[in-house]
Amino acid sequence: MKTKIKKSIVLAGLLGIISMHASASVYNFVNLIDTNNGSITGTLGNGNAFSGNPGEAGFQTFDWTVDGLTLTATGSTVTGGAFAYLDSGNAGLGVCKALTGNNQCTPSSDDNVTINEILDLHFNKLAEIDFNQVVFRDANHNIINPNIEISINGGGFSALNLASVQQGTDFAFRTLNQANQFYISVLSADEVTVSTPGTLVLLALGLVGLGATRRKHNLV
Repeated sequence: MKTKIKKSIVLAGLLGIISMHASASVYNFVNLIDTNNGSITGTLGNGNAFSGNPGEAGFQTFDWTVDGLTLTATGSTVTGGAFAYLDSGNAGLGVCKALTGNNQCTPSSDDNVTINEILDLHFNKLAEIDFNQVVFRDANHNIINPNIEISINGGGFSALNLASVQQGTDFAFRTLNQANQFYISVLSADEVTVSTPGTLVLLALGLVGLGATRRKHNLV
């Protein structure tokens, strides 16, 4: 009986170090822009600080916190800077290389992620994304499954498997084909939690107890 109890303690400790997921944080960029559902903070393209609901606009950077998980969006090009762009009309989040004085994309057709542009999403905590649940749209705002590339945590770019589940804090997206320009319309991310120090102590005690039981058994 004592051996079973100690084994249960070890099992509890092992379960504690398995990654756990909080409820998904859903970033619906279409609703943010078109229906004013959500509030962000950041710096507009013209350098002004912003807090609230933006409608359509370009940002040097912006933060959006949903259920305790903060997403930071920025845009760039392979040769320099650009803007994270929130495009209205059932579109979503893209990248724009140049803005007008009131933070609108110019030309207006450059408001999604096109060739040589990179959309970077950073999370303040380790996050897991099921890309089968991400909604992408094309330049005409139609839902698509684009052929695009991704870099995770600063690694090299590789083809994004839309059926994959990926963990990280930084997700950068780009396209190498003009036919695959895209917006991200909806993205959900699960915060990944790890074991607490108390759980590790429980595991250590369980291992010590199990070892002692085995030694006692061997002496009998």
